Amino acid sequence: MFQTFDDLNDPSCGAPHAALLRAELKQLSLDGFLVPRADAHQGEYVPPHDCRLQWLTGFSGSAGTAAVLMDDAAIFVDGRYTIQVREQVDMDVFPAQHLINEPVTDWLAARL
Repeated sequence: MFQTFDDLNDPSCGAPHAALLRAELKQLSLDGFLVPRADAHQGEYVPPHDCRLQWLTGFSGSAGTAAVLMDDAAIFVDGRYTIQVREQVDMDVFPAQHLINEPVTDWLAARL
């Protein structure tokens, strides 16, 4: 599984990239993985090679997190991105959740 720097603002990247991540999770015997929109230093400006959330989902907003389990996934964004997330992300693969109304922790607790 290698990251590329192609234009990723495309909902069609979600399904194949989620499948790649799930294959890696299975190989590592992990139940899930969280993908924040942040670099290793939690910087405000994320360089292209650290845009993991965009690679996985197609979402290019400045804040968000994806949660991927073996049989479920979602993307969590705040109210600023309700329109953008639906344009850039395959909602069948990564249903959008409101980061405040249904936090990642609550979503995970209900599924694990």
